[in-house]
Amino acid sequence: MKHKRSAVVIAVAAVTLALLAVPSVARAQGVPSDSLLRGFQPIGEYTLVVDGKPVPAAEIYQNDRVPAILILTSALSSPVMLTPRAGSVETVNLMKVAKQKDGSVDLLADAVLAPAGQFKTEGEKVSFTYQGKQVRLDPKPALLGVKTNADLKAYLPDYVRGARMYTPNSAAIADLKKKSTPVTVRVFFGSWCPHCRQHVPMLLRVEDEVKNPKIKFEYFGLPRDFNDPEAKKAGIRSVPTGIVYIGGREVGRIISEGWNAPEVLLNKILALQAPQAAKGK
Repeated sequence: MKHKRSAVVIAVAAVTLALLAVPSVARAQGVPSDSLLRGFQPIGEYTLVVDGKPVPAAEIYQNDRVPAILILTSALSSPVMLTPRAGSVETVNLMKVAKQKDGSVDLLADAVLAPAGQFKTEGEKVSFTYQGKQVRLDPKPALLGVKTNADLKAYLPDYVRGARMYTPNSAAIADLKKKSTPVTVRVFFGSWCPHCRQHVPMLLRVEDEVKNPKIKFEYFGLPRDFNDPEAKKAGIRSVPTGIVYIGGREVGRIISEGWNAPEVLLNKILALQAPQAAKGK
């Protein structure tokens, strides 16, 4: 029994070392990344379920150019790639997967994809059979109610990446840092919404940069049908919608093209309130 246990320990250690060594092996071999199957970005919309059990440690990546989804997990014997256009399931050798410093993943140019069947979709769920195992990608439940910057980043890696990539207008940020009037910016969003995934991270970055205790940012998650009392009260018809409040009174909204540079529009909204505040005195 001791010999068997030793063999198992050695095998597990070998697999672990292989996982850690993937990027260095790629460089050592001098094999470049594939021109198309590269830049897989981590996503957080799905939970991997294998034989009815969630696998929280699974890494799920998406390549929008192919498009394709790549699944890396010890619950499956090989990385698995799903290609929606063909409905195909393919596997690739782990040593042909290279993790990059920015968190993305590439397949190497000499990676060979082996057919492993087809997948099915039922609503937003994706399912397939692999080596006798029943595998599913289940959409995560939507974030609902008031959330924080950290809540959004923890839920979706896309938000972390989007915030990191956005460069706010420096002049607008400088002005927002100086604001002394208490302001609340409430952003109605959907964690299921691709437009929110594109634009809300920009405001997360703005919040990170401004760090003004006088400006409070909060994020209100909505269900897909918008059936929420707060959304109805605010007259929300699309997401993302940012509402700016001063003293509990709405003074402006960030909508439509305003999301191209939310810090600029927010600064303009607050600048317009300054003369009114002066008159009130």
